[in-house]
Amino acid sequence: MLEQTAARLALLRDVADGKVFDDDDFTPRLHVDGEEPVDVRHGVWELERHGWIEQPSTTRLWEPTEFGQALLEEAGRA
Repeated sequence: MLEQTAARLALLRDVADGKVFDDDDFTPRLHVDGEEPVDVRHGVWELERHGWIEQPSTTRLWEPTEFGQALLEEAGRA
């Protein structure tokens, strides 16, 4: 099982908040208002491999899986 570090949980929260989606070149990026999008592909792919997040085939937006949502709730976020 993947260790629940602060950085991984922060990225998972950003995914849940709809801030992580693929750009035109299909690179997962973190989009924050007023800032340049940040390449988060390695973190996203790691979370995907371990079943924390997924990307539906109909959108470029990444979303938490049921497992990922449970991790967020366990970490104190409903």
